[in-house]
Amino acid sequence: MTQAAIYCRISMDRTGESAGVERQEADCRQLADRLGLTIGQVYVDNDISATSGKERPAFERMLGDRPAAVVTWAQDRLLRLSADLEKVISLNIPVHMVTQGSLDLATPAGRAVARTVAAWSTFETEQKGLRQRAANVQRAKQGKPAPSVGYGYRRDGDGLVIVDDQAAVVREVARRVLEGEPLRSIAADLNARGIESPRRTTGSGIWTGTTLRQMILRESLAGLRRYRGETVGAGLWEPIITPDDHERIVAVLNDPARAKHYAGRAPKHLLAGIAECGKCGARMKRSPGRMTTTKSGTKRQPAAYSCAACYGVRRKQSTVDELVTAVLLARLERPDALDLFRQGDDDAATEARDAIAAIDARLSNAADAYAAGALELDQLTRITAQLRADRDAHAATVARSLPAALPADLIGPQVAERWASKSIDVQRLVLSSVLRVTILPAGSGRDFDPASVRIDWLQ
Repeated sequence: MTQAAIYCRISMDRTGESAGVERQEADCRQLADRLGLTIGQVYVDNDISATSGKERPAFERMLGDRPAAVVTWAQDRLLRLSADLEKVISLNIPVHMVTQGSLDLATPAGRAVARTVAAWSTFETEQKGLRQRAANVQRAKQGKPAPSVGYGYRRDGDGLVIVDDQAAVVREVARRVLEGEPLRSIAADLNARGIESPRRTTGSGIWTGTTLRQMILRESLAGLRRYRGETVGAGLWEPIITPDDHERIVAVLNDPARAKHYAGRAPKHLLAGIAECGKCGARMKRSPGRMTTTKSGTKRQPAAYSCAACYGVRRKQSTVDELVTAVLLARLERPDALDLFRQGDDDAATEARDAIAAIDARLSNAADAYAAGALELDQLTRITAQLRADRDAHAATVARSLPAALPADLIGPQVAERWASKSIDVQRLVLSSVLRVTILPAGSGRDFDPASVRIDWLQ
């Protein structure tokens, strides 16, 4: 008896139980018994399309084993593309099909029939692809969501609904990005707090700068539908962030200056690589403290900013940091600070800044009233929640009028407290965006002279 191989395939296995290919195999065995064939090997490609372009491991293995005959359920189970047909024809063997009879690929007539069927199968596949692409375009233009559901949402029928805890993470990340914080430090903080990343389903719940960037740049977060790399309109779901904030986030993360600023290792010192040497113009580096020997004995030199190019300028780090920070904060807390840094003539920003000042006063009064017993906790909570929501809206208006690297909350009163709460990355980005620091030669052994540090405003 001729020993034949059975080949089974199903394009999509929704249950994962392989029921489709099992039924195919049972029918193929019945056909083999009727034809007097013995089955030597069963080859199965489950949940793999014959037209997707993906390799079918079992199909390729069967070709390599060169069976004497093949039994399959139908020709389109064995192949649908002409290229695959030619591979089977090269075996010069008969193919027996449960639903379509037999093809003797060793004869010209059998090969002609098989090629005709394969040509029409290819045509049908191409037509199906065109229809599917047209349907996808129509869905996108109608604002219907993409098949994949991104972080912050879950599918509800044909639509999307917000997942509250994930949306809170999205809004936090958006705010911190707009404040200039680097993705690497945000990711580290989320990991430290045990917040799972979008990749939790693949076994890795760890945030990285890459996963964070991919997540926060998604247009769907702003309620926008994207198809094949282009925005085609508004989506039929509630946005988590505003389209304006999305545009600002894209601008911030794609800013070449930001990429250069955050390249390499995480910075640890305020002005290292930012301050310039007043003698040669090179960037100053931070030199650690060291022991030196003098005529009177040994003495420890404090950490300092020094020029590694000309070695002609060195200044104590702590005194320079204190001076530059004091000058910056003094300017940021001035009543006219918004006018000093605002880009363009925007009356809305001024009105929003005045509204923020009024809200801050009301928040302070509410806290005093609660401390004095004039308000209950639930009353304070409701008042605070509403006022903070209003403040955030006004802060967004102010932020749009400021340089991308300058957070809105660093303009106005209490700036010193807010500055201290910022990461070193944010502080460095703000400094490098609004001022230029040059450390001038001053001679060794002299007391620190503030005039030896020149500060030029860029805004």
